[in-house]
Amino acid sequence: MKVLKWSLPAVLSLSLLVTGCAGGNDSAFSMDEEEAGTLKVMAHDESWFFQQYGNLFNTKFPNVEIEVLSMRSLYGEGVTDYEKAFADFIEKEQPDVLMLSMDQYVKFAEENKLTELDAMLEEEDFKSADLLPSAVERMKEKGGGKLYGLSPFFYSQALFYNKDLFDKYGVPLPDKSLSWQEVFELAKRFPTGGDQKDRVYGFSYGYGNLTNMGMMIGSTEGLRYIDPAATKISINTDGWKRVYETTLAAVKSGAIYSPEMVSSGAGDGSYSDYMERDKFLSGKAAMTMNGSYYMDELSRAGDFNKDYKPFAWGLLTEPIDPANPGTGTTLDLSEIYAVNAMAANPKAAWQLVKYINGDQAAKLLSRTQSGSLLTRTQYNKNKVKGDVNLEPFYALKPRESNDYNTNIPGDFYTPFFDNAEKELKAVQSGSQSLDEALQAIEAKGQQELDKARKAQEAEKAKKAAESGSDGAESSGGGAESVREAETTESASAESAAEPAS
Repeated sequence: MKVLKWSLPAVLSLSLLVTGCAGGNDSAFSMDEEEAGTLKVMAHDESWFFQQYGNLFNTKFPNVEIEVLSMRSLYGEGVTDYEKAFADFIEKEQPDVLMLSMDQYVKFAEENKLTELDAMLEEEDFKSADLLPSAVERMKEKGGGKLYGLSPFFYSQALFYNKDLFDKYGVPLPDKSLSWQEVFELAKRFPTGGDQKDRVYGFSYGYGNLTNMGMMIGSTEGLRYIDPAATKISINTDGWKRVYETTLAAVKSGAIYSPEMVSSGAGDGSYSDYMERDKFLSGKAAMTMNGSYYMDELSRAGDFNKDYKPFAWGLLTEPIDPANPGTGTTLDLSEIYAVNAMAANPKAAWQLVKYINGDQAAKLLSRTQSGSLLTRTQYNKNKVKGDVNLEPFYALKPRESNDYNTNIPGDFYTPFFDNAEKELKAVQSGSQSLDEALQAIEAKGQQELDKARKAQEAEKAKKAAESGSDGAESSGGGAESVREAETTESASAESAAEPAS
């Protein structure tokens, strides 16, 4: 628990920054500035929270005693089931303000554990019209049509391009969103010859191998390699064949660079070596796809390498699906703040969530927070030097990525992707056809999925039995608990086996 004490001049100065974070609206959650009380808040840790939000919130409400409930224990040794540990943490501590991931937000909203925030959007001093509309729509969509939380930040990706290289090689700058096929065709217009260390590439891909590149393209186009219930692998299809034909042809053209696809040695771990492996950062690639944090890397590269030569760059939206050109799959909202439906101090909780997502907080965070973008997008201009239009990061309406599936067992991914890469490299070397590779990836993938699901179900049964045993020792109700767990698992299995709508 932490109670802040400030000198009068400091309080007066800082309070000017947060004027309007409350008041001016008659609602059930209006709060007088002199009201006292305790407010329990979830956060990464205490110092982080007060630095980000708590100090300034307390200048507006000096008599609110903020108790920060650190989430660090959830990431400690011995925590094998994070979601259970998270739920237990909430149950034990009963915070007034919750900090949630999107999955947690959806779950808590479905379980009626959150307070509706729709009325906050109507409060004049909140200036909700300045919030990124697609972010608010996303939160409502995930909340079943109602707003239960807000995030001050969002993350997304964009297509970065090197203006200087486009000018040097006489390639016209793109002025609209591109499909992946168009990105690769554009990349081929740059020279492919020369020494690997010094040559120019049309596109630099930093996320891995052939399999990952194909999965990225397939996600953009709305393809699934596994059904929603995570029971069936389906990658031996015309759609996936087209995607991997595109991927293999792009790599074969010599216009694409990836550290995992192009042998570049082990490296010495220096920043110069890091830059050499990032061809866009080093000015040797015309395009790359990356997140908003990458702007900070571009602006600070010279601080770490005195020989760095800056270049002019710009942005386009992430590559689009030609069939759905107005949508993208990379926009993500995390660090979602919500009011506990059982909050002991709902008015103070409402006012804190309002401040965290408010205009003044965004203005201050725009000068200190790097990486993520603000949902109050007018302040993002402070995050980049020069005349760079940041709208491509949020111009597309967010659409769920089909490769995101919470039903997939964690033990499935590594063997599946390792085998897929082995099969695709065999295609690349000419030792088998793409048809043969996709057949093998699907068959082996199904085996690995069945194996992982069986292991997952066995682990669930073990935990249910242990839970039942503990209950029997304390209350004699263990057998009943086990039966209830088995019934729940059976119902879940039946539900998962139903075809997707």
